[in-house]
Formats: sequence, structure tokens, C-alpha cells
Amino acid sequence: MPQSAHLPWKNAVFQTIARAEHHLRGGRPSAQAELAGIRNFLVLQYESPLGSVIHATPLYEALKDAVPEAHITVAASRMAASVLEHSPFVDRCVVTPNPFKNFARCVMAARGLLQTMPPGPRCVVTTIGNQRTRLAFLSVLAGSAVRVGYTLAPELYDVPLSFDPGRGQIEGNLDIARGLGHPVPFCEPHVFFTRQDVETAAQWLASYAAHPGSPRIVFVTQNSGGQRNQWVTARFQQVISDLSRGLGAVPIFVGTAKDAAPIDDLRNDLPDTGISLAGKTTVATLAALLAQCDLIVSLDTGTFHVARAVGLPGVVIAPAWQSPLEWLPVASERYCVLRGPSIQEIPPTYCIEEVSVAEVYSAAQTLLGKFPVDAGQRAARVVCSTVRSVNR
Repeated sequence: MPQSAHLPWKNAVFQTIARAEHHLRGGRPSAQAELAGIRNFLVLQYESPLGSVIHATPLYEALKDAVPEAHITVAASRMAASVLEHSPFVDRCVVTPNPFKNFARCVMAARGLLQTMPPGPRCVVTTIGNQRTRLAFLSVLAGSAVRVGYTLAPELYDVPLSFDPGRGQIEGNLDIARGLGHPVPFCEPHVFFTRQDVETAAQWLASYAAHPGSPRIVFVTQNSGGQRNQWVTARFQQVISDLSRGLGAVPIFVGTAKDAAPIDDLRNDLPDTGISLAGKTTVATLAALLAQCDLIVSLDTGTFHVARAVGLPGVVIAPAWQSPLEWLPVASERYCVLRGPSIQEIPPTYCIEEVSVAEVYSAAQTLLGKFPVDAGQRAARVVCSTVRSVNR
């Protein structure tokens, strides 16, 4: 069992609660076959980082592949819902009250979701990023169900898991399905969108990047602000200029509304200022836009994870203080992760100065050589992630 993060007296309280709850629902699952027979899943997805939500999407696909008749409901934050609202692997995605602001109302909402599932055994799941003790209590109070996943209160869970960053977040989330007895293989994250999202993105591109032979390169030049993973602005300007002049690339900038002004400042001195869609996209329209481009050059941010989730090749400029194994596709031929030698502590003024313009340009050129501009590949990415109907 994973080690609890709490004091011994709290652990004893948790154990007492767990024993009482197990008694009420007739004990813990007695065998792996009993776990593998569960068909109803309530997933608690309340983390806010975009990348964390996207790295959990393989779990839904794995469960549906392993248990085709599975019913998957997600109790979600608004961020999680924006990622999952069109997923064909999720039967219901419901934004509930925030468990960290209104716990009682969230409990009532979770109970309602659990009670309206199809007949049969039920399971409450917490993915990586949702291991908060409050969510463990929410999983208990939601109703009679097996509890599986990542938690700081393992005493309350039937199958508590410990995360190993060296294996990566995707493998860690897939371990939830494996803990239930399903030997699922690794699979890539996936974000879906509608035909309307595709048309919206196509209109943006038609206004600027209509030439069929020019590489459409998306640039993510601003970080989320929560971590030190910025690259020098002058280097971004140089590599964008070089790609525009050398390869005829059309630069497309994306980001949040607060990124719009810094992006415009960066664009001012470029030979081709490109187009900025900062603050104009939802997660779905962003995914549809990325699917219709050819390459992304990005900081290690949520937008890169969206690009990966639609199969767009890319160059990632990553910080030296974070292991790339946890978040990034270091072993895929579709991606090039650039970073300096690992460091243990983050200097107060840290910037990714150890990655050069030449490295980024070379990596972009190499990937465009492997995955050249191809309208057919753009179309294939669109088809792969477009849903015909929206799950509610």
C-alpha cells in the first residue's frame, strides 16, 4: 500500500472510516476477477492544469477497449470538461460544484451521478493530480463503490496507487485500469472536436495560411506563468524569422488572452508577423486548428499536450529542472524534446538559455523532413479526432 501522507492518528481515523464503509457495502473486493467485472466508473477530475487532464485521457480509451460495455461518468472541473466534452470514450462529463469551495454540494452532486449509473458494481477513480485528501473523502461520501487510484489517504482506498514520475503520467494513469485487472497497452492522449470546430479553425487559416505548399508552424512562446520555463524572446524571434525565410513557413501564434499583448510585441520585428489567435480559441477549436497545421514549436505547456493529443509533430523547448519522462514524449519520432543538462534546483531568474536557436531550427527542419507538408495528413488528423455527435 502507498505510504500515507498524514500523521498516525489521522491514519487510524481513516482506517476506522474505511472499515465501517467496507462493512456497509459487504467488504472489500475479494478477488481480481471481482475488480475486473466492474462496469460503472465515476472519475473525479478536478485538477486545473490542462496537461494533467490530457494525460488522463488514455485511461478512458483503455477502459472502453478493455470493457466495451463500461459506463464512464466524469465529475469535472470546467477545465476538465473543456477537454472531455466531446470524447466518445466518456458517457457523461458533468461540471459539479468545486469540492474545494463547496464540499457539501459537490458530495451531493457526486452521489447523484453515482446513483444514476446503470445497475451493477461501481467504482470511483482518482487520476494523477486528484490525489487530494478531500477528494478521497468525496469518494467515500459519494456512495457505495470500490475506490481506485491515486490518493494521499490510501487507507480509504481498495486499490491505492503510487505514482512513479520515471514512468510518466500516461503510464501512471493507465495503471488504474491495470489495477482493476485489465492488461492495457500504452496509448497516446486524445482530444476530440466537432465539425463546427474544424470549420471555425479552417476559416482562421484561410484568412492567412491558405497557400497549400507552405508549412503551417504553430508557435507557443508564452508559458502559463506558474513555472519557470520561458525561452529568450530574441531567440524565438530569430528561429521564427529563420523558418519563415528558409522554409517559407507561415507562423501561427496561440495562447491565452493574457498572452496576446506579449505575442504581439514578439511579432513586431518578424519578417512575417503571421497570425495570432491568442485568446480566441477554446480547447476544442485549438485542437481543430492544430490538427490542420504541420508542426508545433512550443514551450513545455498545455498547448503542446493538445498538439500531441491530435498527432501534430513538434519541437519542445523544455526546462532543465524537470524530468521530461513525466510529461513529454521523449521516445517518439514525431517529437524532439530539447533541454540542457538536468539541474536539481531552479535559480530565481531561470530561463531556458541552454537551448540554442540552431538546435530548434535544426529540429524543426528535421521533423518537416520526416513529416512534410501534406494536405492528406492534415485531413487524416482531422478525421481521427472529429466526433459526429457530442456526448453529454
